[in-house]
Order: sequence, then C-alpha cells, then structure tokens
Amino acid sequence: MKKILFILAILSVQINADAQIAAIFSDEFPDSTKLRIGLVADYGVNATALTAQFVNKFYKGGFIDVDLKDQVLKRTKNMNNIGADLNYGIYVGIKLDSLFHKKNVSLFFSVRDRAHFDARYSKDFYKVGFYGNSDFAGQTADFNDFNLNFLRYQQLQVGLFSSKYDSAARWGIALSFLKGEQYSSIFAQKAELFTSEDGQYIDFNTTMQVAQSDTAKKGIGAFNGMGASIDIYFEAPFKTRFGDSKLRVSVADVGAIKFNDKSLFLNQDSLFHYEGFNVSSVYDLQDSTFANTSQDSVINAIAPFKNQSFSVTLPSVLNLSYENRFTKHFEMVEGIRYVFNGNYHLLAYVKGNFIINPKFEISATVGYGGYGKFNYGLGVFANLGKGFIVYAGSANLEGFVTPKKACGQSAYISLVKNFR
Repeated sequence: MKKILFILAILSVQINADAQIAAIFSDEFPDSTKLRIGLVADYGVNATALTAQFVNKFYKGGFIDVDLKDQVLKRTKNMNNIGADLNYGIYVGIKLDSLFHKKNVSLFFSVRDRAHFDARYSKDFYKVGFYGNSDFAGQTADFNDFNLNFLRYQQLQVGLFSSKYDSAARWGIALSFLKGEQYSSIFAQKAELFTSEDGQYIDFNTTMQVAQSDTAKKGIGAFNGMGASIDIYFEAPFKTRFGDSKLRVSVADVGAIKFNDKSLFLNQDSLFHYEGFNVSSVYDLQDSTFANTSQDSVINAIAPFKNQSFSVTLPSVLNLSYENRFTKHFEMVEGIRYVFNGNYHLLAYVKGNFIINPKFEISATVGYGGYGKFNYGLGVFANLGKGFIVYAGSANLEGFVTPKKACGQSAYISLVKNFR
C-alpha cells in the first residue's frame, strides 16, 4: 500500500500544453537559418487532493503529522484523479531547399525519454493508506474502480514541418519508434476490504486486472517492448475584425507499445481471507510462525501472475486553440486539452502573451481541469542573440506559492540554437 501511494505522490505531474511538433517550431524558423538544435525538458506535479506540501514531505521522507493528513482528507472526494508526465530530450530541425518541389518544408528528428503516470482512487483508499483500517471495524472500505497506470519509454521521432510562419497554413507530421522500458497497471473494477468488528480478520474481495513488464530488466537500457506512434499538427491563419488570428489543432502520441512475453499478467476474481497468526508465548516464537504470511505468499494468494505479452495504448493528447493578436504588443490564446486513456479531465485555459519587443515576450496562463483544478502559469521567451533562444516557465505556479493549499507544481525549459 505504501509503495503505491509513494508512486502516486511523486509522479502526480501535469505537462506543458504544447504539442511536440509545435514546441519544436513554435517561433519563426528564419530563411537565413538552415539548422536548429534544441534541448527540452518539462516536469510538474498536480492532483485533485494531495497538496504540494504533502507530496514534498512524502517524497523527501519528512514527517507527515495528523494535521497534514487531515488537511488532505478534507480535500479528498469520493473519487480522485492524479496524473504524471516527465519528458526530456534533444531535437534537430533541418530546413530543406525543397521537397517534392515544395519550399518552406523542414525535416526534424528528436530523441526523448518519457514517463507517464495516472491514477484514480477513492476516499477510502486514502484513509486506509494513511490512517489504517481500524476506523473501518465492522465496515467495508470501498476501493472500487481503482485505476493505476505507469509507463516509461524512449522515443525516436522523425517528421516533416511546414516552416512558413505568418501568411500561410502550417502543418506537421511525425512518426516515432518507441522502446518500452517499464509498464505497470492495475484496474480493480471491484476492490472491497472488510475488517471484522473485533479486528480478528479481514476479507479482500476483488475483481481486477494487473499487468507488469519484465521485472528482471529495469533502467533506461531495458528493452521490454516496442511500438510506434504518430503526431499530426495543423495551423491556419485568418483575419478577423479584432486582428490577425490563428486556429491550431494537434493530436499527439497516437500509438501503442507491445511488451514481450516475459511480462506478467493477472486477471483475478477472488476473495482473500486473512486471520493473522496466533502466538501462545514469546518463547515459542519462531520464523516458521511467519512462513505462510510473508509478503510474497500474500501477494501470490491474491494475485497469481502468469507470463504473457500484452499491448499498451499510449495516452493520446488532443490540443485545440484559437489565437487572436489584438495589438503588436498583446495576443490572447483560448484553448482546450484532453488526454485519452489517462484518467484526465478536460482542461480549458486562457493565455495572454505580452510582446515587450520582437526578442522578448512574457506569458500568463490560467486554466481549469486536467489532473488538478485551477492552474496558474507564467512563461518567458527570450532571443539572446547569436541564434540562441530560451523558453522557460511554469504551467503550475500555485504549488510553489501556496504549498499548503495548492497541488500543482511544474516547470519547463527549452534552449534553442539556430545555425545559418
């Protein structure tokens, strides 16, 4: 139980809302530039109930007192969603003289290390995990519809992008080869824990599916599966009475990874009854007393795994946004974002870009949804000269400012170098 909660706490992350292709060519790719190299990284923390203070103490090993647990309990609803993404990598963009007799087309490659986590859990799950089951004496704790997914993989991507920036529509398409490193999932349609009134026994009634990649091979070098995905991006400019506008739509990570037959799989429908063990005297206490109640024996009794290959559908991302430039110094973006297969709520956001000058911009974002509730962010774009460009900021500042009340923490940075 503690290991599961540990994963939930440290990996409840919300990522930047930009599509991968758009992030590579989010600014103008000048005609004088023939090559672009970029380093990118983003991380974040968000949840509907676990506060930033709670997560930080849990992750760093600090003491979580009753007051802190009670604060989180007050925020916890009947069902709670949390999620995670961590990405970093490098990309290269190459401007082609022409492709199929078409100008303004760029070829790009990227290599990324990526991790995703999402989960859905009940209020009773949190209470049993951090308070124990004594309050449920004579009652049943409801863990039904518990859902947990963790996926880590490496991505090699190649694609084409239309680099014309202002007057024409821009498009992009990319294909990716995926190396599956690690995967774990639990889906418990039924999960009910009954504790007897006198505390003498517990019953765990469950109908669940569990899948896990090869446990003998871990780390970034592990090759436990392979797959493919596709990303598509389209941007259309047009004019309105308010000024120049753009409509952007993208879908990313549409694909799957098949993990090999060394993986573990369970499809279980059972009732586990546990009465503990009796010790008549401390002088008679022997290792054999605990032999049948070891961690492995309990797990095997509840979840007898078998080796089996399986396929995992990636959490696919849909982005839709509308941008309007009111003046040469201000533009506004309204958008929505949704993650399929990710226990995700629709995220709606508004972003204001303040163009101080052509080489420096500041952005402010407010949104609602995703893995948390309200999201507040700040970002900066700076052209440092000599071909260097920096993007940096946070999509979730609230957890840094008010860690006792807010859940979201995130940061992103991108360093770009354009070569003539």
